[in-house]
Amino acid sequence: MRKIVLLIIILFILLVVSISALILMPFNFGGKIAKVYLCNEIYYDYSPSGFFEKKRDANYYINLLDKLEKDKSVKGVLLIINSPGGEVVASEELAKKVKEVSEKKPVVAYIQTIGASGAYMVASSSNYIVAQRHSVVGSIGVRMDIIHFYGLMKKLGINVTTIKAGKYKDIGSPYRPMTPEEKKILEKMINETYNYFIMWVAKNRNLSINYTKKIAEGKIYLGEDAKKVGLVDEVGDEEVALKKLEELANVTNPTIEEYGLSETSGFFGLDLERLAYYFGYGVGKGLSSVFKELNVKIEG
Repeated sequence: MRKIVLLIIILFILLVVSISALILMPFNFGGKIAKVYLCNEIYYDYSPSGFFEKKRDANYYINLLDKLEKDKSVKGVLLIINSPGGEVVASEELAKKVKEVSEKKPVVAYIQTIGASGAYMVASSSNYIVAQRHSVVGSIGVRMDIIHFYGLMKKLGINVTTIKAGKYKDIGSPYRPMTPEEKKILEKMINETYNYFIMWVAKNRNLSINYTKKIAEGKIYLGEDAKKVGLVDEVGDEEVALKKLEELANVTNPTIEEYGLSETSGFFGLDLERLAYYFGYGVGKGLSSVFKELNVKIEG
């Protein structure tokens, strides 16, 4: 009789343990969530870091995400975005890295104040986007500004002689009018960059190319409207974004580790005096490396 009772007790204990294991299986207690702050322009900077603070250029974020991707204890990444965008190549490379991480572990992008142009390209590479109701989202477009001051030079009696080898070596020169052929060449560059941007967003957001072009065109949206057109998945705050990440990562009560915080002055690391200018900065700036010696500014 005792053996039967003992057997029943053992079976009961095994049943309880099995049920508990099944209940707890979807959750990974003790996992880590990486909270990464992208709160500045996106650019490449190979100059030495400052004495007091490490610079946070695209390489910093790409290397950080690579490390988090390989860290098995990190179950998901919360990407907090407060950025107006940045250089073409830097934005593209960072967006590709976010996409790579998102295919191995969940990445939720949270647009807190602004996620525009190149920064939106990065956000679109995540698994899920949460935006504050009054955040600024979108600005999917590319812009090129070429400064001309040959008219002023003429009034001042200033002349410039350009000696060049190669018909288009001084394309975009501020010292003379641009020819229709030169303008066509530059427009082709901008359109190719823009079309790539459109395709990237369309693919990541599961939208058609034609629809994405319709809602793009450099338009900006508040968070609520961005959700209506399909650029974000949900309107909410950081807590909502974190909860969604925990759900996707199947973790509960995770340890939160923060990366990318800086002590720079300004609004979330952005200089307020330059924010309006860089609002349209976008993914176009990277093209400017081609025209540095011509004093040409290119923004998106």
